Amino acid sequence: MKTENKICALLSNVTRNESLAPLISQRPIATLPFDCKYRLIDFPLSSLANAHVSSIFMTANQGETQSIFDHMGSGSEWGLDSFKNRYFVYIQQDFQRLKEQGLPYFEQQISFLRKAKAAYTVLIDSKFICNVDLTAVLKIHKTSNKHITAIYKKVTPDMAEEVDTIIRFDENNKASSSFLAQLTDIQDKEALSLNMFIVDTEWLISFLQRMQDEGEYASSSRLLRKYLSEFDINTYEYTGYMSNIRSIKSYYDANMSMLDSSNFTALLYGSQPVRTKVSNEVPTYFSKESNVTNSQLSSGCIVEGSVTDSLISRRSKIEKNAVVEKSIVFTESEIRAGAKVKYAIIDKHVIIEHNVRIEGSLERPVVIPKYTVVSENIIQK
Repeated sequence: MKTENKICALLSNVTRNESLAPLISQRPIATLPFDCKYRLIDFPLSSLANAHVSSIFMTANQGETQSIFDHMGSGSEWGLDSFKNRYFVYIQQDFQRLKEQGLPYFEQQISFLRKAKAAYTVLIDSKFICNVDLTAVLKIHKTSNKHITAIYKKVTPDMAEEVDTIIRFDENNKASSSFLAQLTDIQDKEALSLNMFIVDTEWLISFLQRMQDEGEYASSSRLLRKYLSEFDINTYEYTGYMSNIRSIKSYYDANMSMLDSSNFTALLYGSQPVRTKVSNEVPTYFSKESNVTNSQLSSGCIVEGSVTDSLISRRSKIEKNAVVEKSIVFTESEIRAGAKVKYAIIDKHVIIEHNVRIEGSLERPVVIPKYTVVSENIIQK
């Protein structure tokens, strides 16, 4: 028997965008760091936790699950570590292989939905940084008498990719959808779908069975977006902070926007808390010679140099006379004495040697991959 107010979730972590290389060469988009201590996956997980979602069916690409498990662990930060509250991780390519063999490929999802005994299901992914109150969306969904509620945000077209879903409304306010690439009359503002839907679970089971019978894609979230225009859908406008991670530039801008206190507070310190993996460490040390301006630094760092308009993650070190400006430094990286870093994204465990200069531009930040030791200047304008 379905519980009227209970929600389960299908969380997709399979989005790939090669324009984010090399940041995603050894991790999925879902576990990209954000604002010193968060990961992108924290935002959908927190929205689900705040809505008391007790069961989550997650999909990830083959070879990318380790990063997710390393971050989530038992799932305790999101209330997923009890017998009744659990999460499951499946490999997306396994469903594709079942499809190629002519076998039922949505059976795992359908079985999960039936066992969850939830009246409603959230379909969500980790591509968008936002903080949606799903409890409020559910209330709207229940009064709509429609099977699907799509969450969107009005944005300028440059904030969307060609493969993103745009929702349009006719004169009777009836919603329809298409991919941005299909539109020939781009508007100043478009309703960008956040790839976040609340649907009636029984309807979703029937939809997946139909898709399986027709031999469609082995991806539930992709299919719902493809066929969204076929259905009479309800919509919910999200008006809070949002970033669409679609390129190195958009990723850099999203992080840097957190230096604006209004963005920082709107996203992270509203009524819906954002949860992340807990790490108990010593505070960051600032020497008397250090100079830090308009920056955020996580715990465990050592700062002896200058940091301006930058974000520094856990256990990183900025040595004496080193300068970091308008940059993002990931966990356990070292900027050694005399080095200068500007307009750059420094990945985990990177060493920038003494007196080396790393400089990009606002439009083209330099990206230094994991475990790199940089001993020569890198200038990218």
